[in-house]
Amino acid sequence: MRVVLYFFAFISLIIATPSQADVHKLKESYNIAQSIRATITAYTDSPRENLGRGKPVGTAIGTRIRPGIVAVSRDLLRSGWEFGKSVYIEGMGVFIIEDTMSPRFSRRIDIAVDDMHHAIKIGKRTGNLAILLHPKKDAQPKSIYIRNLSDSSDDS
Repeated sequence: MRVVLYFFAFISLIIATPSQADVHKLKESYNIAQSIRATITAYTDSPRENLGRGKPVGTAIGTRIRPGIVAVSRDLLRSGWEFGKSVYIEGMGVFIIEDTMSPRFSRRIDIAVDDMHHAIKIGKRTGNLAILLHPKKDAQPKSIYIRNLSDSSDDS
């Protein structure tokens, strides 16, 4: 009997994943739009990563590169993703689209981080769920960052 109970407990843990719970929280403040599986990477405001030394460092819409924003590949922009919209990235949180990536990339989202250490920590994650969000009228946006990107205790 215990084996059966442990089996059902294990199955229920697998079915109720944190990302499903997070998406349900998002539905209180946002309308869920498109969802895709994308490759997630990270970038910094270093000139080495942005046009080269001596060039202005900023986003495609003219803001400064900072944590909390993302650059999306141009194919996503062509398919209806827009600057200023929010995007939920599975396991990472909610970000604002303010930048684009090189035309050579497709189905990719680049998260802005403080420094190279944090970019390396994120690495290249393939197949992450990314959901485009539209705010509901009269709803207060909720920040549901799953983990602090500056936390160095997580070595995932």
